[in-house]
Amino acid sequence: MNIKKELPSDKDFNTLINSVGWGNRSKEVLARMRKATCYAISIYENDKIVGMGRVVGDGYFYTIFDVVTLQEYQGKGIGTLIMENILQWFNVLPDNPTLYLGASKGKENYYEKFGFRSRPNDDVGAGMKYYKLIP
Repeated sequence: MNIKKELPSDKDFNTLINSVGWGNRSKEVLARMRKATCYAISIYENDKIVGMGRVVGDGYFYTIFDVVTLQEYQGKGIGTLIMENILQWFNVLPDNPTLYLGASKGKENYYEKFGFRSRPNDDVGAGMKYYKLIP
């Protein structure tokens, strides 16, 4: 496996997210995502993209997004490689920052092995998502 510490090309990004049913992102959206990303990792087998993950943050609060592995490569340790790499980067940041992620439904247990805890818990309330109110 070849690890690159960058987001994949727009084409490869869309190939990955389409493989798990997340749809496409436009060139404009991908450009904004690239600008907001402070750390990224892409995994290739030969020249084929097989996984990626990215982190968005403001220097103290960070959130992991888009941890995705091609469906035919799931269960082969690619996601673990992505998460371990992100955590290695995060764990040396100064000032004891906070790291969040929004697990896809049913994937919460996967992230617990990396030290994440589901919300709500004794420390924090439920994570929430905003939905536009359509009149």
